[in-house]
Amino acid sequence: MAHNNDRTRDASEAGDGRAGERPDGRRDEAGGGRRDGADGGRPNEGDGRSAGEGRSPVRPSRRRFLQTAAATTAVAGLGSVGAAQLEESEIELEGVSDGWVGVSPEEIADETNPTLVLEEGETYELTWENIDGIGHNFVIIDDDGEQLVETEIIEGEGETQTVEFEAEDAMSEYYCEPHPQTMRGDITTDEEEEADPDEEAEPYFPEGPTVGVEPVAEGLVAPTDFHDPEGTDYQYVSDQMGEVYRIGDDGIEDDPFLDISDRMVAVGEEFEGGYADPEGDYDERGLLGLEFHPEDDSRVFVSYSAPPDDETPDGWSHVQVLAEFEADEDGETADPDSERSILEIQHPQFNHDSGPMAFGPDGYLYVPMGDGGGGNDSDYGHVEDWYDENEGGNGQDTEENLLGGVLRIDVDEEEDQEFGEYGIPDDNPFAEGGDLEGEGLEEYYAWGLRNPFGITFSEDDRCIVADAGQVLYEAAYEIEAGNNYGWNVREGSHCFSTDTPATPPEECPMETPDDVRGGEPLVDPVVEYPQVYEGQGVGIVIIGGHTYEDDTVEELEGQYIFGDWTVDQGRQMPQGRVFAATPEDIDTNPDSVERDEYGGRPRDDLWEMEEVLFDGGEDGELHHFVRQFGRGADGEVYILANQIGVPEGDTGVVLEIVPEGEGIELEAPEDVEEEPDDDEDVEDEEEHPGDIDEEDEEEADEDEADDEEADDENNESTNDD
Repeated sequence: MAHNNDRTRDASEAGDGRAGERPDGRRDEAGGGRRDGADGGRPNEGDGRSAGEGRSPVRPSRRRFLQTAAATTAVAGLGSVGAAQLEESEIELEGVSDGWVGVSPEEIADETNPTLVLEEGETYELTWENIDGIGHNFVIIDDDGEQLVETEIIEGEGETQTVEFEAEDAMSEYYCEPHPQTMRGDITTDEEEEADPDEEAEPYFPEGPTVGVEPVAEGLVAPTDFHDPEGTDYQYVSDQMGEVYRIGDDGIEDDPFLDISDRMVAVGEEFEGGYADPEGDYDERGLLGLEFHPEDDSRVFVSYSAPPDDETPDGWSHVQVLAEFEADEDGETADPDSERSILEIQHPQFNHDSGPMAFGPDGYLYVPMGDGGGGNDSDYGHVEDWYDENEGGNGQDTEENLLGGVLRIDVDEEEDQEFGEYGIPDDNPFAEGGDLEGEGLEEYYAWGLRNPFGITFSEDDRCIVADAGQVLYEAAYEIEAGNNYGWNVREGSHCFSTDTPATPPEECPMETPDDVRGGEPLVDPVVEYPQVYEGQGVGIVIIGGHTYEDDTVEELEGQYIFGDWTVDQGRQMPQGRVFAATPEDIDTNPDSVERDEYGGRPRDDLWEMEEVLFDGGEDGELHHFVRQFGRGADGEVYILANQIGVPEGDTGVVLEIVPEGEGIELEAPEDVEEEPDDDEDVEDEEEHPGDIDEEDEEEADEDEADDEEADDENNESTNDD
């Protein structure tokens, strides 16, 4: 899986003015912050940004999680209702990824992200309890985003944390760094009017057409890519664990078309690199891309994660390999011994590996590549760039490595290159004889991307790539030769700071300096959305899709179909979403429009977007994590999905989008459908919310003690991107 946001670890490394700092660089235990030798938390994603990155979702107590989720989900992020002056100096909150919930004093009880009205100069003692077992901390900032109070990240369910502080007039907001949009409320020293708790927030995406879905393949672990070569009897789907399967008239075939699991990293089990949790099971590596040659369907190209080799720098994660295999004339098997390694890229971290690739109308292979992983594009394995305000990174550098952009190569040539055997198209931006010769590596077609996850060419030859954001915004771009798409100067169209990722600066450059590739503009996206809008979750990891070029669902014809991995900020629940955007010609140069807050592009100057609903699910929901999309030979679109946020189980499916009324019923995973009674003995209390294979669980776990042990092994200490 792809993903995204490096919230938990990034949070522990971000910000100025931290509380509790000692001369030796350690943190006082009471003052909070990261203690020396501890990373203060790790990624908790699905990168993302990004789908997702990071480590496996924690498996909280099911009963406790549901009790809190019921109170928070509907109004996630709404700060304000308890806006009366607090009469007591002790404050209690509950922390869950969908929002802070007030406990005491009475003025804020049961309110989500209540406004804290404090008395300037008064000393307050705030205690909060971790309800969902996901990494959170407590931060207070001023209007400029400077951190006045910061505590260390704690992850244990039921664990509490207390911080003491003196109220200052400068205090503006409080939030959790790993979940800064949903767990965020206001602080003021002035009495405020109460907000109307019944006021309903406007959703970011308006409702669009309702469709059905029909499964064409089931029983996968985590489908990552799909191809439907013209003129063949089969469709093909890749699974993260290392297999490619054929899909026929009767569904998925039992025997793999290609199995390369023996030459990959052990997905979800063994990790190299300092950013990953060696005990975790969330993983973005694996078999990630699948593409057949457009003129010869006996030539199959895959992208996969191989273990470190003799060329891998010490401490780096893996090698991302683009390889070609030979298939038989019937398209029934590909010979694993026929592998030709085309391109090999050393990858410093386990995340931001990108995914699908695509042949363009010019016959060249376009290969999106993530920025190397870690947080902010500034972890180890990232190089310095021209923008001194931010650390890093690979997205803005074009000379040191091939990370953070879209590459374009000629796979029909076998010329020796620094990174493999392939040809360089003569009109690549940095190719010999071009205007930018010597300014970058010749494989580059475009750059300035974080974790480009999903690429497509439309019928009218638009190249569209989604790019998983880190903590605030998700975006997709129309990719053109020689363009710089801004990361990590910008997250989407908005300014970005590696010091304070959750609080963007008001201004940042809109172009590179004249001495950096001639002063190129930082090109705006055509699709962009916030991860949270008006207190409501929108999504956390954009998943790039395809234009719908069939006429079966008329309302979608010509639309760019894309999605989000899940709306659940805790990355526990399979609440993926699907969207549609209308492609149009817009000027994406940053100086073409007046800028919004944090330098962002106004929504009116993006493609028009709406949400696609599903008639087989409650409230139009899909009840799956959206992992990727596929397009059939006739232009129909497929959703690649599963119900578990880590690479395990057999809930992976390929769903064809069909007209309303023609699809299957969509059911939520059985163990999160309803809240158990308080007096009910719930045996599966510690199960992962997406794990619906109860029969297999019972066979594997003979008693409750074994269940708890299994859960302990899968709990994280954890995106974007």
